[in-house]
Amino acid sequence: MKKVFNLKAFVKTAFYDDARGHMQGQTRCMQNCYKQKYDDKITPQKAWQQCLDEYNEASDKGKWILNYSGAKDTGKKVRPDGKTPAAEKIKK
Repeated sequence: MKKVFNLKAFVKTAFYDDARGHMQGQTRCMQNCYKQKYDDKITPQKAWQQCLDEYNEASDKGKWILNYSGAKDTGKKVRPDGKTPAAEKIKK
């Protein structure tokens, strides 16, 4: 009997517990912080500086990461959906 290659057996979720994973998380948090401040009508330079100051002044870096690691529910759409006006009229 011929065996078939099963891709599901080889697909794994990447979680890096090293410098690379740490930097990916920090970069994502800084980008989220910047975007939140920029969406609040702060100039780009001030938004970046405020995020950097918040990070440097945080005594517990883990708390800063938790604040900006995910999208907060601000009533705004996190990502625009690809639905056209005609598709939005369709009842589910």
